Amino acid sequence: MLQKRYKTVIKVFVCTFALFQGTENLFAQQQLTLAESKELALKNNNRIGKAKEDVIATQSDKRIADVAGRPKLDASATAFYFGEPLNTMLPEYGLAPMVSVTQPIYTGGKIKYGKQMAETNIQMSNAQQRLVEDEVLLATETAYWLVVQAKEEIKLEQQVKKQLASHYTFLNNQFEAGLIYKNDVLRAKVLQNENEARLQAAENKLILAKRRWSQLIGMEDPTVIDVADTLSTGDFSNQGILQNTDAVRPEIDLAANAVKIGELTKSMLKADLKPTVGLALNGVAAFGKEGINFGDPTKKHMLTYFGMLSVNIPVFDWGSKREKVKQQEATIRSAEYGLKELKSQINVEVEQATLNLQLQTKNIDLMQASLTEADENLKLSNDRFKAGTITGEDVLIAETLWQRAYSNMLDAKVRYKIAEAVYRKAIGQIK
Repeated sequence: MLQKRYKTVIKVFVCTFALFQGTENLFAQQQLTLAESKELALKNNNRIGKAKEDVIATQSDKRIADVAGRPKLDASATAFYFGEPLNTMLPEYGLAPMVSVTQPIYTGGKIKYGKQMAETNIQMSNAQQRLVEDEVLLATETAYWLVVQAKEEIKLEQQVKKQLASHYTFLNNQFEAGLIYKNDVLRAKVLQNENEARLQAAENKLILAKRRWSQLIGMEDPTVIDVADTLSTGDFSNQGILQNTDAVRPEIDLAANAVKIGELTKSMLKADLKPTVGLALNGVAAFGKEGINFGDPTKKHMLTYFGMLSVNIPVFDWGSKREKVKQQEATIRSAEYGLKELKSQINVEVEQATLNLQLQTKNIDLMQASLTEADENLKLSNDRFKAGTITGEDVLIAETLWQRAYSNMLDAKVRYKIAEAVYRKAIGQIK
């Protein structure tokens, strides 16, 4: 009786341990939706992180430009010691601290244009960040659905593996019973080998796809995450998404701001043709040996100040500054042509993305019809084979057609999802 209870306790312990291990494995991988993947990419991706830091850098440039026209205060101190014969004419030793205040009065507009240029640079860096985010999000969506596709392909090949194994067993039994020829069995074995190769390829594809996906969303270990979506569910209709085709692209903002930067640079170059005026006020103190105060040689200290007004007028430079203005005008016109060309290219890109999305929608309908027909053909072939009206080769052909139709259906759905992401990026709505 005691031995029986001991065995029962051991069984309960083993079952509990096995259950705990199964639960641990079940929750080992974090299931991520597409929206969660995109959120992680925006937060962790290295390219996006770099773009954000570039924005911070341009914001600092703007703060620097904002104070360019304000007075500047500098302080310095100089200690000196003179040996013979200079100490007979000057104080032998001393310390001379100095405070200076400088104020630009007129710079030809450079300070104002510098502030505007810094503000435009912020706008460009923000647009660049949006562009990087759009590219990363498109890559993330593409990688996400490639992971989904690889998992679906593995499921398909595993299902085909079971079907072929069952069919091979049936054919082999019939061959051993002398009802069919050996070549029917060999054909089934060839299909099994091909299936095994496709299964291995799908598993390798999953490893690489998860590696790429995890890299984009900033997860170091791809084995701890998994996709939450499948191709068996989801919306594969473009109704509503094609209603808004107005492209709001960061590339346009970048090109437009490049033209603006060119105009501001031209204004800065024109400012070089104008005079500049600056004011400086300096206060000086001196402490040392007797004689340091030139007004009263008996004193050991001196306090004084002086002011300076400087006017710089450009007179003659062989026309180089005016030539720089002409050169900048040509640069501006080039940037304007580039902006027009970019808008034209984006319109073509949106149209191509729209047509491709419509095409992929139709492909899904066609592949679904083919899969339905292949599924029915496989069932009829199995029934007719069991009834003895067709050979095993016909069933294997039906198996191959069904597997191909199912695989084409997976490809069509993934192509649609990727085409949908490309379309949303084309119109500036990838987020």
